[in-house]
Amino acid sequence: MHAALCTTLLLVLLVSCSRASGGNWAVIVSSSRYWLNYRHSSNAFGVYQAIRRLGIPDSNIILMVSEQPACSPRNVYAAQLYMSPGGGNTSSTSPLNLLSSDAEVDYRGRDVSVDSVLRVLTGHHLAGTPASKRLRSGPGSRVLLYLTGHGGDEFLKFHDEEELLAADLASAVHQMAAGGRYGQLLLVADTCQASTLYSQIDAPNMLAVASSKLGKSSYAHGYIDPVVGQHLVDQISLHLHTFLWRLPPHPAAPAALTHPADGGGSGGGRRAHGRRTSGGGGPSMQELISYITGQQLASEIEVQAERSPRRLGAMPVTDFFGAAADQMPTKHATADPVSMRSAAALTQLAQQDGGQSGIQQQQQQQHGKAVAECSSPMQTEQHWQDVPLFELLQAAGATVNSAQQQRHATEAAAVAAAWAVAVALSRLLLFRRWK
Repeated sequence: MHAALCTTLLLVLLVSCSRASGGNWAVIVSSSRYWLNYRHSSNAFGVYQAIRRLGIPDSNIILMVSEQPACSPRNVYAAQLYMSPGGGNTSSTSPLNLLSSDAEVDYRGRDVSVDSVLRVLTGHHLAGTPASKRLRSGPGSRVLLYLTGHGGDEFLKFHDEEELLAADLASAVHQMAAGGRYGQLLLVADTCQASTLYSQIDAPNMLAVASSKLGKSSYAHGYIDPVVGQHLVDQISLHLHTFLWRLPPHPAAPAALTHPADGGGSGGGRRAHGRRTSGGGGPSMQELISYITGQQLASEIEVQAERSPRRLGAMPVTDFFGAAADQMPTKHATADPVSMRSAAALTQLAQQDGGQSGIQQQQQQQHGKAVAECSSPMQTEQHWQDVPLFELLQAAGATVNSAQQQRHATEAAAVAAAWAVAVALSRLLLFRRWK
């Protein structure tokens, strides 16, 4: 009883501290599977690495990637992902490998679905979902929602099997607003007819940027890479990454992401930023929009700023793509040291009093994420809890089929033996009768 009370108080304390801290959060979604959609994974990882470089920690990023082309046997650069040509070498001019060793993916493969995206946004998770897979933002948080994949008029496709509808997205955002899950929201959609995805959203304090308008397509950048054999990145996502990469890195950024501000060869273009018109906070959102529209684009972007809390010229880019100005990123989204000591004391007391329940509570609160690396199933033991349901069913079906085959083989052998005995007896009787 005592242990249960302590663990409950610990959970409430950690959640309240996280909500009170506000900060900047990001949900990055790539909804496309298959090797031919290499560029959509590159889009997502490009934004992910750019915002990490500007100070948003992994504990505040939910990365959802339907496909990892870096792990495909067709990829000549094994376990590497690039958004510009020239990858795979170790020279100083080599572009950035987006799939760095410390990249953390929260949802991958079949776990990336319409249902999982809506649950992340609304907070309506299944029991046992770890903290690392939850958007723990609060009413003081700025939230970036980035979507990329194949889309159309008011939908975004997932795995070429299901669709996130504009009405579903609008409902989720309205629930977020009503539940105090954001203070300001930026939606960036890089897909065909992207502006239709937010056509039904009328929630407050929201800014939306779309790569294309109703009836228009969004396009890949450049030509098919002759080495990879696919387009490497989409136009809007490339220029967004380039602009962000030319900003100075945050002091707490991972060391691998702090090399020269040319994007590691991630793309050319004009100078990423000019006058600082956002009140000393670096280039503004208006400068970002002007930079992207100033490139040679095959599509026309659309910006919905009617419900934006501030003018675009007065809104620093890092309000959504970097660490909050009043908050240093930490490994865990916690509050002051006193709260940390209180949480640690409650954890210790729960472990001493309850044993197993304390361990379970720690497991629910841990921030361990799956590292985005390519590993063979023969090398990595996979627990059944981590296996998608459809794979469990297939495995169960294979086991049942194997058992049935064995039973059928045994029955056939028995029938054959009985038939042989019957034939032998019949021959014996006939022999005696004729004799």
